[in-house]
Amino acid sequence: MFRYLTVALIILTAVACSNKGPQFVIQGKVADADTAVLYLEKRELDKITLLDSVKLGDTKGDFKFSQPTTSYPEFYVLRLNGQVINIAIDSTENVTVNASQKRFATDYTVEGSEANSLLKDVALAQYKANHELVELRKRFDSKAVNEQEYITEVKSIADSYKETAKKIIFTNLKSPAAYFALFQKVSGYLFFDPYDRTDYKIFAAVATAWDMEYKDSPRAKQLHDYTLAAMKIRKQSEQNLDIDFDNIHEANTAEYYKIELPDVNAKNINLASLKGKAVLLDFTVYQDENSPRHNMELNRLYNKYKPNLEIYQVSFDSDTHLWKNAAINIPWIAVHEAKSVNSELIARYNVQALPTIFLLNKDGDIVKRLLPNDNIETEIQKIL
Repeated sequence: MFRYLTVALIILTAVACSNKGPQFVIQGKVADADTAVLYLEKRELDKITLLDSVKLGDTKGDFKFSQPTTSYPEFYVLRLNGQVINIAIDSTENVTVNASQKRFATDYTVEGSEANSLLKDVALAQYKANHELVELRKRFDSKAVNEQEYITEVKSIADSYKETAKKIIFTNLKSPAAYFALFQKVSGYLFFDPYDRTDYKIFAAVATAWDMEYKDSPRAKQLHDYTLAAMKIRKQSEQNLDIDFDNIHEANTAEYYKIELPDVNAKNINLASLKGKAVLLDFTVYQDENSPRHNMELNRLYNKYKPNLEIYQVSFDSDTHLWKNAAINIPWIAVHEAKSVNSELIARYNVQALPTIFLLNKDGDIVKRLLPNDNIETEIQKIL
């Protein structure tokens, strides 16, 4: 008897607590849901909390979740069989979501909230980009596209997402959809890069709007701190390095020199070991049809300016055998990145085309990223 009373008290307490304060409602219907369970989760900055669930077969697909709200926007997820619908709640909204079980994450309608209509557009753009990247990866693995084409298409897909996201962000900077759009990722990397000069301005604009509108929000503080940290790193880098920040992905400057890869003899060679020499850092692929001509030009420059100039050439060729055959007779340092275009060097140096060349002075500082119209020999002479 005592046990049943205890359970009853717990239930009554839970009900009483849930009735305190303002509430939001997410309701709707999932077609063809059979016996699937629909979950409501809260996605906070540091944790995911399961709030409620419903067995859709018992309700013929209907669902209704009611939860206490906050004075600032928070993010929630409807999860069904591994598919998710992202929902933003600001105040006491009543949001209606209708979907099908089969295409739950992509074929749904949302009513009662302009922010959630925009958030849906962001989510679908991110889903489209990731789907295209998966298909592109399959084409790359099957050798239907080479490394150069792969990198070019990845950038094109990311840029397409960013164009869609920017329109949504600037529709309303303080909207939850603007925050959500900023932090979407592909393969673990943010589409918008806070260390990029152009993207940083977007982060700063949203951070300012959220500071003013939602000063008590943990997300406003996180965005504020995140943006300030990026600004400090940018300023430190600009003071210490003469880098073209419109063309290079910025990071902690010490990270740039952490390249240690094997040569044709399987000996690991560290870029940092070349400090004291002027270095031409070349990212390339030997499989590209222009590679022989590119290497012939490097060979001319190397013979002319050695021993004052060293070349550290990183190949992203997916075919190791081909790379070895091509690199065996190269006189400069030629190393291989076995991860090919999955290498984090691609993101770290913002490699958008191959070959891409950087020049490092004798102190080990990156002083130039060569652009298509630059005279490579003139730029080399400046660092000798």
